[in-house]
Amino acid sequence: MEIKQIKLGSIRSNCYVVSHLGKAMIIDPGFEDTQVIDYLTQENLEPTLIYVTHGHFDHCGGVKQLKELYHIPVYAPLKDKIWMTDNAYNRWLYDIPVDFWITGKDSISFSGLEFKILETPGHSEGGTMLYLAPYLFGGDTLFFESIGRTDIPFSSLDVLLDTIRNLYKILPDNTTIYPGHGRPTTISHEKQNNPFVRGV
Repeated sequence: MEIKQIKLGSIRSNCYVVSHLGKAMIIDPGFEDTQVIDYLTQENLEPTLIYVTHGHFDHCGGVKQLKELYHIPVYAPLKDKIWMTDNAYNRWLYDIPVDFWITGKDSISFSGLEFKILETPGHSEGGTMLYLAPYLFGGDTLFFESIGRTDIPFSSLDVLLDTIRNLYKILPDNTTIYPGHGRPTTISHEKQNNPFVRGV
């Protein structure tokens, strides 16, 4: 399995292309951009699905472009539907096309691999992470020595901190986190160095 990080938009949101056996899963395409398309073409990869970790605009703005081009299914958390379908919250002024709304604990099958979906509320009500040991695709829950914002609608600092403490408990220290912004990190590093949530 290979992981390609692509930074998109002025916010520099991280989009990830996970590839295995010639297939590709696109995680959090936040903005319309040719970088993802160019990479798929260059590596001769066949995209088979798009996964959105949470509904904020900088993680789903490129979904429509890619879905219309490749005709592939889109998965996103149901609890964040308002961010993707209500113009009062969705800055793109059109609905983000989603085929499968994720509810509760679930998993995603991709090219013979099974990714576990972890519910990680706090930054958003419906925030999720994708986990396949030792990799964790984390959206905006936990960053390198930082955490997701909680000054936006439907967010909660207390809930986010509880979520991160739970991740520290259930995930191995060698888990590599691929966050929605910034550089990768590990559970071990965050336990020791994150000023917001130390290890438990």
